[in-house]
Amino acid sequence: MSDISSAVAITGMGVVSPNGIEVDQFWQASVAGRSGVREIDRFDVSKFACKIGAQVEGLENSIYYKNSWKSLDRSVVMALAASSEALAQAKLDLEQDNCHHYGIFVGTGTGSITTHEASVCKVVAGERLHPLSILRAMPNSALLELVSHCGFGGPSATYSAACTSSSHAIGEAFKAIQADRADLVLAGGTDSPLSPPLYAAWSAMRVMSNWSGNPKSACRPFSKDRSGLVLGEGAAFVVLEKLEHARVRGVEPLGFLLGYASNTTYAHPTRPSVEPEKIVMQAALRDAGVDASEVAYIYAHGTGTKANDGVETQAIKAALGEANAYNIAVSSPKACYGHTLGACGALGCVTAILALRHKIAVPTMNLDEPDPQCDLNYVPNEAQPLKRGRYALVNAFGFGGSNATLVVGTEK
Repeated sequence: MSDISSAVAITGMGVVSPNGIEVDQFWQASVAGRSGVREIDRFDVSKFACKIGAQVEGLENSIYYKNSWKSLDRSVVMALAASSEALAQAKLDLEQDNCHHYGIFVGTGTGSITTHEASVCKVVAGERLHPLSILRAMPNSALLELVSHCGFGGPSATYSAACTSSSHAIGEAFKAIQADRADLVLAGGTDSPLSPPLYAAWSAMRVMSNWSGNPKSACRPFSKDRSGLVLGEGAAFVVLEKLEHARVRGVEPLGFLLGYASNTTYAHPTRPSVEPEKIVMQAALRDAGVDASEVAYIYAHGTGTKANDGVETQAIKAALGEANAYNIAVSSPKACYGHTLGACGALGCVTAILALRHKIAVPTMNLDEPDPQCDLNYVPNEAQPLKRGRYALVNAFGFGGSNATLVVGTEK
C-alpha cells in the first residue's frame, strides 16, 4: 500500500469540456452519461464523411471566462478558464502568494492551430498580420498566457506528444515537485482541433467514426460495432503541491498523485501494441508503490477505434493480472465528450479523482454489445459504485507511439 504522506497533493481542479463547463457540471454530466457530441456547426462539414464532433458550448457564461481573451486562440481561452477554476479551488491568491517557486506545465497536441491557420489565410489573401501573431500562434502560446496570468516564476514547459501531452505535463510536474524543483505546479492540457484543415487531415487518416445514426451514439468504445473516434475539444488543469505546503496554506487535498510512467511504442507510429502498454502501467504502479489488487478504477484511453480498444484490453489484463483486471471498473467517458487529444489525460486525471472521492465509476456510453475481445467490466451505459480500493490508473496512448499512465489515489 502506498504511503499517502509522501505523495503529491492535488488541491485544485478545473475543466472545460463539451459535456460540461466547470468541474461540478462536468462530473454530473459524466455520471449521467450526457453527451456533448453533435454535428459540427463551426464550419462546413458537407464534404467530409464524418460530420460530427464534440464542441464546447457556453464557455462565455462561465464565471471564469473573461471578454479580454477574445483575441486569443480558442485552446488558450479554454486553458485560461480551466486553470482559473483550478486555482480558485486551490485557494491561491495570485497577488499575495510568493509564486517564485511555483511552476506551470502545459500539454497540447495541436497548440494554437486555428490561429496559425487564420494567419496563413491572411497571408494568402495579401493581408497584414497582427504584430503579436507569432506569440498567439506558437505551440506554447497557452503557457505564455498562463505565465502572464498567474505570475509564476518557477519551472515551466510545454509538452506536445499527441494524446499523451497532458499526461506528460502532469507527470513531469509531479516529478518536479518530488525533486524539490517546485513547491506547487499548475499542470494540465488543452486542445481545440475542430478546424477545417485539421479535420480534413484526421478524415484522411480514416480513423474517425462512420456512424450514420444519432451523433451522440457515434463514439462507441469497446463495442463490437465501433468504427472510430470522434474529435473533441477541451481543457483540464490540476494544482499539484507538496502535502506539507498545502497544509501550511490551510488547504485540504482533493486527492493525490502517486505514480507516473511513460514509454514509447517504437514499432509503428499509429498502431498500438500490448507489451509497451503493459510495461507503462506496471511501471506507474511500481512508481506509486501500489499493488494491482488495490486498484479500483481505470480511466481507459478507449478511443473507439478498432485498433486501440482490443489492445488496451489485453494490456490491462497483462499488466494487472486477469484475476485483478476482471474485478476493476474500467471506462471511457470519451463516448460523451470525444477525443480531446492533448487534454484527454488531464480530463482523465480529474475524472479518476472524482470517481474515487464519490466512489462511482462513470459509464462507457453506447456500449450495447461489447466486442468479445473487450471482456472487462467497462461500466456499460450506467454508472456503477466502486466497491474496492482507493487507487486509479489513468491511461493515455498517443500517435507517435507515446504512452503514459498516471496513478492517483485518495485517503479513504
